[in-house]
Amino acid sequence: MRSSSFQESLHGPLICDYLPDASTSGQGEIPDYLGCDGSFVLILLVGIVMLDLISVIVMAYLSVRVLRYRVELCGTVLVMQGALKAKRFELSSAEVDMDATTIRRIPYVRIYDPASGRGRLFLRDVGTPLMPPGDLLVLADAIESGRRPEAFAEQATRTATTLRRLATDPVARVSA
Repeated sequence: MRSSSFQESLHGPLICDYLPDASTSGQGEIPDYLGCDGSFVLILLVGIVMLDLISVIVMAYLSVRVLRYRVELCGTVLVMQGALKAKRFELSSAEVDMDATTIRRIPYVRIYDPASGRGRLFLRDVGTPLMPPGDLLVLADAIESGRRPEAFAEQATRTATTLRRLATDPVARVSA
């Protein structure tokens, strides 16, 4: 094992002292720029390729998540299709309320169904208009159609009323 004069001046061991030697099978000698044999360079290149592979996988997942996202309302069941799975919320019995994001004030309906978990239905995207009035009215009807415990029933009624106001009042649509 060789050491460079710079490494010797630091009085420390080389990184390559801890790595096993690579077997040479008649190949040309790899130039020694780092003060160690070619195995260190090979390990470094494999690490860089692995990091690139991880970033490609993450980007592919995010692309699929954005492109495959859709929402359907089938009666009173709201189906939210994500990248890998779909969630079904029974709006007639779920706990629902309205809120808005803090930065851009994008309104959304927050849904909690014990069978499906939590979800958020955004009523518009950044730079796009509010959902069509007919869709808001159907959503309000689906929320009010079932029976809930008293604590959730009042909040569901307020949410449905707000959705109806957003659907019918042009001033509310502009400010949302």
